[in-house]
Amino acid sequence: MTVKEEPMRAFNLFRRKSEHDFCCAVPEGAAVPGFLNDETWEFSARMTDDDNWPSHFHAVSARACARFNGFYLFQNCQ
Repeated sequence: MTVKEEPMRAFNLFRRKSEHDFCCAVPEGAAVPGFLNDETWEFSARMTDDDNWPSHFHAVSARACARFNGFYLFQNCQ
């Protein structure tokens, strides 16, 4: 199964407090990266297949990045 064919899974979305258009998506159930601390980041939402994903969220890229890095960074998550 290629990355394109994988079903979308739920992601927890975090926003940088000082730059709300800078986001990090972490697959649900995965460890939250250490750089996502309470001082500079805030939990924004739990996103699932049925939700309207933020603009500039690319599902194929998110799956690939999450598989290799454990998270997906993107901008303009409104």
